[in-house]
Amino acid sequence: MRVSVNGENRELHVYDRSTGVDYAKQILCSQEQLVTDMYGEFVLTEEEYNHWTELLAIQQESEDLLFELKDVLVKQELDDYMYEETKYMTTTIETIHMENICIKELKEALEKGDEKWLTENHFVKTLKNVTK
Repeated sequence: MRVSVNGENRELHVYDRSTGVDYAKQILCSQEQLVTDMYGEFVLTEEEYNHWTELLAIQQESEDLLFELKDVLVKQELDDYMYEETKYMTTTIETIHMENICIKELKEALEKGDEKWLTENHFVKTLKNVTK
């Protein structure tokens, strides 16, 4: 996604590693009312750009972790877990941070083979994939 910062063209990206799709624009538009220039490009201040660069880096880390775990995870279990953990989040920023924490906890439980955590968080089918 191209943005303009102080008249300079810059890029913001976050990629779904499974599909290769860049969805940075959807994230920014879900949270902010963005200013556009006469060409339709988003105009950000340096502070806004830095803010979004940091948030999208966190989101990209989550995407990378999910891609790493894709062969073990049962998608429906992951979707249900993420919904339960983020359903009361009211901002994109909160959701990005919470999803990242949840994915890291999930990765740790999978690496340790923590049957108790996986069962408590409804990863029953995923647990079977881990113990194969």
